Amino acid sequence: MDNKTIKKLIQNYSTAELQEMILAIVSRNPSAQQALLDYCQKNGKTLKPKDYSTVIINQLKHHWNRASEIIDEFNEYGGGPEEEEEIACDELEKMMEILETEEIPWEPRKEMLEEVLDFVRMDNSGFSDMLTDVADSMCRTKEEKVYLADWLSQGSSSYYGNWASEIYRACGEDGKYLESKKANLNYSQDYLELARYYEKHGDSKQALQIVQEGFRKVDGRLDEIYEYLFQYYVEHDDQKALEELYRDSVKKRMNQDTITELMHGYYKEKGEYGKQKAALLRLLSCSNTGELYKLYQKCRQELTQEDFAKEEEGILKTIRERNLSAYFDILLDKNETKEVMDYILHPGQYGGWGIDQGHYFTKRLSGQYPREIVELYWRETASYVKLGKETNYARAVGVLKEIRQIMKSNRWTDEWKTRYQAFLEEHRRKKLLLRLLEGFKA
Repeated sequence: MDNKTIKKLIQNYSTAELQEMILAIVSRNPSAQQALLDYCQKNGKTLKPKDYSTVIINQLKHHWNRASEIIDEFNEYGGGPEEEEEIACDELEKMMEILETEEIPWEPRKEMLEEVLDFVRMDNSGFSDMLTDVADSMCRTKEEKVYLADWLSQGSSSYYGNWASEIYRACGEDGKYLESKKANLNYSQDYLELARYYEKHGDSKQALQIVQEGFRKVDGRLDEIYEYLFQYYVEHDDQKALEELYRDSVKKRMNQDTITELMHGYYKEKGEYGKQKAALLRLLSCSNTGELYKLYQKCRQELTQEDFAKEEEGILKTIRERNLSAYFDILLDKNETKEVMDYILHPGQYGGWGIDQGHYFTKRLSGQYPREIVELYWRETASYVKLGKETNYARAVGVLKEIRQIMKSNRWTDEWKTRYQAFLEEHRRKKLLLRLLEGFKA
């Protein structure tokens, strides 16, 4: 119905009758309840503060009821339809808007907060991140935030334990912060955060002990712990502790790249060539494989000519085992092409494939081995055509362009035309391929 019709229908009713009509409508229709609450919020300037507060609380409850029904279902099944997820998210966002802009007494917020946290504890709906945002926005004062942190610290999840620690620290609850943080030391970052707390409070000795404990206990990556301890020992000129840290890292056989690189730089700065060399050679075995080409160049620069000549064979062997592509790059730099070409022509014999992605090596070798590479490219073109589909045909056309370039630059123009015409004849029934070749100038 349009507004004109509605006005005609209700104009003869008294105020009491209109009130009764509104009550009947909103009692049967949640959307009508929401519309009434929204109207009262926007146009409720004549409402008494207590009545306005009641409107806001009911508005908040209405959004939560709609969201919680969906979240409850998602908890039961571990997820649900995307359209329902969007509705729930929209309701939770509306809740946060109200919580951020309206003054609501703690008691109704606390009651709703506990319901929200119950869903957070279940953690099976997929809404946990958003629910924690809602929970956070429900707490404004220091006391309320500490109440939330107390709840979070009771759970077994390290994520919520760390969140509790952050709240305690922000609220100046140092005792609770330390208790919570010490109970949730799982990763390097946890130990370092606690260490920085002690540093800030002037207790560098305790900070060091905490990071050393992290070094002993953490199973994951230790990069930041290595950097902290390295910097500490350097500042205190404690070479003995540095070398002990290095030895211990070798025993762990994990994450040795960071500390080895730091020690290499330390020995280089100190002018201890023997130890600098040992650390550099060790980096070849423990660094990220993407760094091996640069490390080879560094060995050339830093080692004496005599040492490099003595070590080069072993260096290349290590690089070949760890990163064949980097090894081949080095060979091409040295203009040693035979091994690279043998591998590309017969990859199966070496137990590997795909080294020439994007023709990374063959483009660089085409000047020296044009015939071998042209034949390799013709075979590649045939394999793409055999696979069918537009993507593979497009790849075949790309390779044909490379073949044409090599053959013409070697003045094999007549051969190119003959073989290309034979290619078109062989695949004359492949309409899609021929269409892709329409713009191809032979």
